Amino acid sequence: MSARRLLVSLSLLSLSLGAHAGETPLTGDEIVKRCYYKYAGDDQRSRLVIALTDENGKQNKSEYTRLWKNYAGKDGVEDKVILFTEFPPDNKGVNFMRWAYTDLSKTADQWVYLPEMRMVRRVSQRDPANMDWGFTDEDLRIRALEEDEHVFKEITKLEGGEYYLVESTPKQDPTYSKRVSWFNKSADWENCLQKRVDYYDKKGELMKTQFLKWENINGAWVWRTVVMRNAHSAVSAVYDMREVEVNVGLRDEDFSQRTLKQAYRGH
Repeated sequence: MSARRLLVSLSLLSLSLGAHAGETPLTGDEIVKRCYYKYAGDDQRSRLVIALTDENGKQNKSEYTRLWKNYAGKDGVEDKVILFTEFPPDNKGVNFMRWAYTDLSKTADQWVYLPEMRMVRRVSQRDPANMDWGFTDEDLRIRALEEDEHVFKEITKLEGGEYYLVESTPKQDPTYSKRVSWFNKSADWENCLQKRVDYYDKKGELMKTQFLKWENINGAWVWRTVVMRNAHSAVSAVYDMREVEVNVGLRDEDFSQRTLKQAYRGH
Protein backbone atom coordinates (compact mmCIF):
# COMPACT_ATOMS: atom_id res chain seq x y z
CA MET A 1 0.00 0.00 0.00
CA SER A 2 1.31 3.46 -0.85
CA ALA A 3 2.01 5.94 1.93
CA ARG A 4 -0.98 8.01 0.84
CA ARG A 5 -3.36 5.04 0.99
CA LEU A 6 -1.96 3.88 4.32
CA LEU A 7 -2.35 7.35 5.87
CA VAL A 8 -5.92 7.58 4.62
CA SER A 9 -6.67 4.14 6.03
CA LEU A 10 -5.09 4.87 9.42
CA SER A 11 -6.80 8.25 9.72
CA LEU A 12 -10.16 6.69 8.98
CA LEU A 13 -9.48 3.99 11.54
CA SER A 14 -8.62 6.54 14.22
CA LEU A 15 -11.82 8.43 13.49
CA SER A 16 -13.89 5.26 13.82
CA LEU A 17 -12.61 4.03 17.17
CA GLY A 18 -15.88 5.02 18.81
CA ALA A 19 -17.91 2.98 16.32
CA HIS A 20 -18.57 -0.72 16.23
CA ALA A 21 -18.87 -3.14 13.34
CA GLY A 22 -22.39 -3.85 14.54
CA GLU A 23 -23.38 -0.41 13.22
CA THR A 24 -23.97 -0.80 9.49
CA PRO A 25 -21.68 1.57 7.50
CA LEU A 26 -23.40 3.91 5.10
CA THR A 27 -21.40 3.09 1.98
CA GLY A 28 -19.34 0.41 0.31
CA ASP A 29 -16.41 2.83 0.30
CA GLU A 30 -16.48 3.00 4.10
CA ILE A 31 -16.43 -0.78 4.49
CA VAL A 32 -13.55 -1.13 2.03
CA LYS A 33 -11.55 1.61 3.78
CA ARG A 34 -11.95 -0.05 7.16
CA CYS A 35 -11.74 -3.74 6.26
CA TYR A 36 -9.60 -4.03 3.09
CA TYR A 37 -6.60 -1.80 3.83
CA LYS A 38 -4.65 -3.48 6.63
CA TYR A 39 -1.13 -3.05 7.96
CA ALA A 40 0.93 -6.04 6.74
CA GLY A 41 4.24 -5.04 8.29
CA ASP A 42 7.21 -3.28 6.72
CA ASP A 43 8.52 -6.60 5.44
CA GLN A 44 7.90 -10.36 5.74
CA ARG A 45 9.96 -13.53 5.51
CA SER A 46 8.15 -16.85 5.21
CA ARG A 47 7.89 -20.28 3.64
CA LEU A 48 5.25 -20.45 0.91
CA VAL A 49 3.73 -23.80 -0.10
CA ILE A 50 1.55 -23.85 -3.23
CA ALA A 51 -0.65 -26.78 -4.24
CA LEU A 52 -2.21 -26.66 -7.72
CA THR A 53 -4.93 -29.09 -8.79
CA ASP A 54 -5.69 -29.48 -12.51
CA GLU A 55 -8.92 -30.46 -14.28
CA ASN A 56 -8.14 -34.17 -13.84
CA GLY A 57 -7.55 -33.87 -10.11
CA LYS A 58 -3.79 -34.18 -10.41
CA GLN A 59 -1.99 -32.12 -7.79
CA ASN A 60 1.40 -30.47 -8.01
CA LYS A 61 3.13 -28.93 -5.01
CA SER A 62 5.92 -26.41 -4.87
CA GLU A 63 7.68 -24.70 -1.99
CA TYR A 64 9.48 -21.37 -1.79
CA THR A 65 11.33 -19.12 0.59
CA ARG A 66 9.41 -15.86 0.25
CA LEU A 67 10.67 -12.34 0.95
CA TRP A 68 8.35 -9.33 0.75
CA LYS A 69 9.06 -5.66 1.41
CA ASN A 70 6.64 -2.74 1.53
CA TYR A 71 8.08 0.39 -0.13
CA ALA A 72 4.98 2.50 0.61
CA GLY A 73 5.36 4.53 -2.60
CA LYS A 74 9.07 5.37 -2.21
CA ASP A 75 10.47 6.14 -5.68
CA GLY A 76 7.11 5.05 -7.10
CA VAL A 77 7.42 1.47 -5.81
CA GLU A 78 4.49 -0.20 -4.05
CA ASP A 79 6.21 -3.41 -2.93
CA LYS A 80 8.72 -6.09 -3.95
CA VAL A 81 8.63 -9.86 -3.57
CA ILE A 82 11.16 -12.57 -4.34
CA LEU A 83 10.64 -16.33 -4.29
CA PHE A 84 13.45 -18.90 -4.02
CA THR A 85 12.34 -22.36 -5.16
CA GLU A 86 13.05 -25.10 -2.61
CA PHE A 87 10.80 -27.88 -3.96
CA PRO A 88 10.50 -29.84 -6.20
CA PRO A 89 14.24 -30.63 -6.43
CA ASP A 90 14.25 -30.41 -10.23
CA ASN A 91 13.19 -26.76 -9.99
CA LYS A 92 15.49 -25.75 -7.14
CA GLY A 93 17.28 -22.55 -8.10
CA VAL A 94 14.50 -21.33 -10.41
CA ASN A 95 13.80 -18.07 -8.61
CA PHE A 96 11.20 -15.39 -9.28
CA MET A 97 11.06 -11.64 -8.48
CA ARG A 98 8.30 -9.05 -8.88
CA TRP A 99 8.28 -5.27 -8.38
CA ALA A 100 4.91 -3.50 -8.23
CA TYR A 101 4.43 0.25 -8.73
CA THR A 102 2.10 2.94 -7.43
CA ASP A 103 1.50 4.23 -10.98
CA LEU A 104 -1.51 2.17 -12.01
CA SER A 105 -0.66 2.57 -15.71
CA LYS A 106 2.72 0.90 -15.15
CA THR A 107 2.83 -2.89 -15.38
CA ALA A 108 4.68 -4.75 -12.64
CA ASP A 109 8.23 -5.80 -13.54
CA GLN A 110 8.94 -9.53 -13.23
CA TRP A 111 12.05 -11.64 -13.61
CA VAL A 112 12.87 -15.33 -13.41
CA TYR A 113 16.32 -16.85 -12.91
CA LEU A 114 16.96 -20.05 -14.92
CA PRO A 115 19.95 -21.88 -13.37
CA GLU A 116 20.52 -24.21 -16.33
CA MET A 117 21.09 -21.17 -18.56
CA ARG A 118 22.67 -19.11 -15.75
CA MET A 119 20.61 -16.12 -16.79
CA VAL A 120 17.89 -13.81 -15.54
CA ARG A 121 14.97 -13.38 -17.91
CA ARG A 122 12.41 -10.62 -17.83
CA VAL A 123 8.89 -12.06 -18.10
CA SER A 124 5.38 -10.74 -18.57
CA GLN A 125 2.00 -12.09 -17.50
CA ARG A 126 1.58 -13.69 -20.93
CA ASP A 127 5.13 -15.09 -21.16
CA PRO A 128 5.23 -18.93 -21.20
CA ALA A 129 8.19 -18.76 -18.81
CA ASN A 130 6.02 -17.05 -16.20
CA MET A 131 4.91 -19.17 -13.27
CA ASP A 132 1.21 -20.10 -13.33
CA TRP A 133 -0.11 -19.93 -9.77
CA GLY A 134 -3.80 -19.26 -10.43
CA PHE A 135 -3.54 -15.52 -9.70
CA THR A 136 -3.36 -12.71 -12.22
CA ASP A 137 -1.61 -9.40 -11.60
CA GLU A 138 -5.02 -7.92 -10.78
CA ASP A 139 -5.52 -10.48 -8.00
CA LEU A 140 -2.13 -9.85 -6.42
CA ARG A 141 -1.92 -6.10 -6.10
CA ILE A 142 -3.67 -3.82 -3.63
CA ARG A 143 -6.26 -1.82 -5.55
CA ALA A 144 -6.68 1.89 -4.92
CA LEU A 145 -10.07 2.86 -3.54
CA GLU A 146 -10.83 5.16 -6.47
CA GLU A 147 -10.26 2.43 -9.10
CA ASP A 148 -13.69 0.91 -8.44
CA GLU A 149 -17.25 1.84 -7.65
CA HIS A 150 -18.00 0.16 -4.30
CA VAL A 151 -21.62 -0.64 -3.46
CA PHE A 152 -22.68 -2.13 -0.13
CA LYS A 153 -25.24 -4.79 -1.07
CA GLU A 154 -26.32 -6.48 2.17
CA ILE A 155 -25.37 -8.24 5.36
CA THR A 156 -25.57 -11.99 4.87
CA LYS A 157 -25.14 -15.00 7.15
CA LEU A 158 -23.04 -18.03 6.30
CA GLU A 159 -21.91 -20.92 8.52
CA GLY A 160 -22.67 -19.06 11.73
CA GLY A 161 -20.99 -15.80 10.70
CA GLU A 162 -22.23 -12.47 9.35
CA TYR A 163 -20.62 -10.70 6.40
CA TYR A 164 -20.79 -7.34 4.66
CA LEU A 165 -21.14 -7.95 0.91
CA VAL A 166 -19.55 -5.21 -1.19
CA GLU A 167 -19.74 -5.19 -4.99
CA SER A 168 -16.75 -3.49 -6.63
CA THR A 169 -17.01 -2.55 -10.32
CA PRO A 170 -13.86 -1.33 -12.14
CA LYS A 171 -14.13 2.14 -13.63
CA GLN A 172 -11.92 1.33 -16.64
CA ASP A 173 -10.05 -1.46 -18.46
CA PRO A 174 -11.44 -4.30 -16.32
CA THR A 175 -10.01 -7.79 -16.09
CA TYR A 176 -13.26 -8.73 -14.36
CA SER A 177 -16.70 -7.17 -14.72
CA LYS A 178 -16.96 -7.02 -10.93
CA ARG A 179 -15.73 -8.48 -7.66
CA VAL A 180 -17.93 -9.22 -4.67
CA SER A 181 -16.01 -9.12 -1.38
CA TRP A 182 -17.18 -10.75 1.84
CA PHE A 183 -15.98 -8.84 4.91
CA ASN A 184 -16.66 -10.48 8.26
CA LYS A 185 -18.84 -8.46 10.63
CA SER A 186 -16.90 -8.33 13.91
CA ALA A 187 -17.08 -6.59 17.27
CA ASP A 188 -14.62 -3.92 16.09
CA TRP A 189 -13.25 -2.68 12.78
CA GLU A 190 -9.70 -3.88 13.47
CA ASN A 191 -10.88 -7.48 13.09
CA CYS A 192 -13.04 -6.85 10.04
CA LEU A 193 -11.19 -8.59 7.18
CA GLN A 194 -11.74 -9.69 3.60
CA LYS A 195 -12.60 -13.39 3.92
CA ARG A 196 -13.90 -14.20 0.43
CA VAL A 197 -13.92 -12.69 -3.06
CA ASP A 198 -16.18 -13.76 -5.95
CA TYR A 199 -14.75 -12.81 -9.37
CA TYR A 200 -17.09 -12.35 -12.36
CA ASP A 201 -16.01 -12.43 -16.00
CA LYS A 202 -16.86 -9.79 -18.56
CA LYS A 203 -20.15 -11.58 -19.31
CA GLY A 204 -21.17 -11.20 -15.68
CA GLU A 205 -20.81 -14.90 -14.88
CA LEU A 206 -19.02 -16.21 -11.78
CA MET A 207 -15.47 -17.10 -12.82
CA LYS A 208 -13.65 -18.05 -9.61
CA THR A 209 -13.83 -17.64 -5.85
CA GLN A 210 -11.07 -16.81 -3.42
CA PHE A 211 -11.10 -17.70 0.30
CA LEU A 212 -8.69 -16.10 2.80
CA LYS A 213 -7.60 -16.94 6.34
CA TRP A 214 -5.68 -14.29 8.28
CA GLU A 215 -3.36 -14.13 11.25
CA ASN A 216 -2.24 -11.16 13.31
CA ILE A 217 1.51 -11.28 14.00
CA ASN A 218 2.86 -8.51 16.21
CA GLY A 219 0.18 -6.10 15.05
CA ALA A 220 0.48 -6.96 11.34
CA TRP A 221 -2.22 -8.80 9.41
CA VAL A 222 -0.79 -11.54 7.16
CA TRP A 223 -2.68 -14.14 5.21
CA ARG A 224 -2.09 -17.67 6.43
CA THR A 225 -4.02 -19.58 3.75
CA VAL A 226 -5.55 -18.49 0.45
CA VAL A 227 -7.65 -20.83 -1.70
CA MET A 228 -8.66 -20.03 -5.28
CA ARG A 229 -11.33 -22.23 -6.90
CA ASN A 230 -12.51 -22.20 -10.50
CA ALA A 231 -16.29 -21.93 -10.76
CA HIS A 232 -16.53 -24.21 -13.82
CA SER A 233 -14.00 -26.96 -13.13
CA ALA A 234 -12.05 -28.79 -10.45
CA VAL A 235 -9.07 -26.49 -10.96
CA SER A 236 -7.89 -24.94 -7.69
CA ALA A 237 -4.87 -23.38 -6.03
CA VAL A 238 -4.03 -23.45 -2.32
CA TYR A 239 -1.41 -21.09 -0.86
CA ASP A 240 -0.11 -21.81 2.64
CA MET A 241 2.14 -19.26 4.29
CA ARG A 242 4.26 -20.89 7.00
CA GLU A 243 6.90 -19.76 9.50
CA VAL A 244 5.94 -16.12 8.90
CA GLU A 245 8.24 -13.46 10.36
CA VAL A 246 7.30 -9.79 10.27
CA ASN A 247 9.58 -6.70 10.29
CA VAL A 248 12.85 -8.64 10.04
CA GLY A 249 14.79 -5.76 8.45
CA LEU A 250 15.05 -6.88 4.80
CA ARG A 251 17.37 -4.73 2.69
CA ASP A 252 16.98 -3.23 -0.78
CA GLU A 253 19.77 -5.49 -2.05
CA ASP A 254 17.68 -8.53 -1.07
CA PHE A 255 15.47 -7.67 -4.05
CA SER A 256 18.03 -7.45 -6.84
CA GLN A 257 18.90 -9.56 -9.89
CA ARG A 258 22.16 -10.49 -8.17
CA THR A 259 20.25 -11.94 -5.22
CA LEU A 260 17.88 -13.69 -7.64
CA LYS A 261 20.79 -15.79 -8.90
CA GLN A 262 21.67 -17.03 -5.42
CA ALA A 263 20.06 -19.17 -2.75
CA TYR A 264 18.79 -17.03 0.12
CA ARG A 265 21.07 -17.38 3.16
CA GLY A 266 19.47 -14.80 5.42
CA HIS A 267 21.34 -12.11 7.33
